[in-house]
Amino acid sequence: MTVYLDTSVLVSAFVEDDHSDRAAAFLVSNVDVVISRWARAEFSSALALRSRASNLSDQDRRAIEMTFDDWAELQAGCPMDEADVSRCRRLIRDGARLRTPDALHLAMVLRHGHRLATFDRDLALAAEVQGVEVVVP
Repeated sequence: MTVYLDTSVLVSAFVEDDHSDRAAAFLVSNVDVVISRWARAEFSSALALRSRASNLSDQDRRAIEMTFDDWAELQAGCPMDEADVSRCRRLIRDGARLRTPDALHLAMVLRHGHRLATFDRDLALAAEVQGVEVVVP
């Protein structure tokens, strides 16, 4: 079954942190993964936050972005549509402890029937409540 990669897994796979080894190994070992255009965009935003909060130079950030872009071009996509935005809003309104970006990831996973790979505990819990199989690398 296909596994949707959320941004937490993607960032950990490309930027050194506590989860990097597990995230990178997961990406190498799983050939049936998808990422959304939303996750690609959010990756850049998350990387910008990390570069502001640490000593990641602009040059290092650009190199990470280029490596990610090269990798992402080879991955299957997970399309997003207006129904995902509506479902995202319902998930948040109905009490799930989710940030909007995470609710949008979950909405796409629900529509496409994918498993979800994430390091985010709130997203994992909300996904399980919705009946989604969660994979923690």
